[in-house]
Amino acid sequence: MPDARGEAAAATRVGALLPLLLVLACAAPTRHVPEPWASDPEAGALLAARAAAACQTSGGSGGVQPVRPFVTDGCSRFPDTEWNTQCCVEHDIAYWCGGTSEERAAADAAFGDCIAARAGGFMGWFMEAGVRVGGAPVFPTPYRWGYGHPYSGGYPSAEPDPARD
Repeated sequence: MPDARGEAAAATRVGALLPLLLVLACAAPTRHVPEPWASDPEAGALLAARAAAACQTSGGSGGVQPVRPFVTDGCSRFPDTEWNTQCCVEHDIAYWCGGTSEERAAADAAFGDCIAARAGGFMGWFMEAGVRVGGAPVFPTPYRWGYGHPYSGGYPSAEPDPARD
């Protein structure tokens, strides 16, 4: 027969660890994780400049540049490999820029296609499904859609912002 005090103690321990787990899961990277960008500051700066240029040309987030510096953790919550890292970095650039739900769907589809071309259709579908679920802007994670912008809990408003005009 289960001991009610033991179950309550276990629930208390889990409840006490939950805030720590949330903080660790949502801690934003402050530097590039995959190579060569992690160990080569010049390569990292070139990648950041390319990301900023991509935001200007894509028009993501209404053309508003992200306020946070660009960093990539590679394949968030998935192992970086020789077949997926470049796809993940390109996807991170789009996610850093942010934008509309349509732009996110296009970025995720391009990501799935990139993975599929390197590792097969199932892996492309699998990783695309993962980013569709886990990368939604409603989650305050460091890899959410629009992570270069302050957390807003959703996609940018389609309404013009008179403060920006």
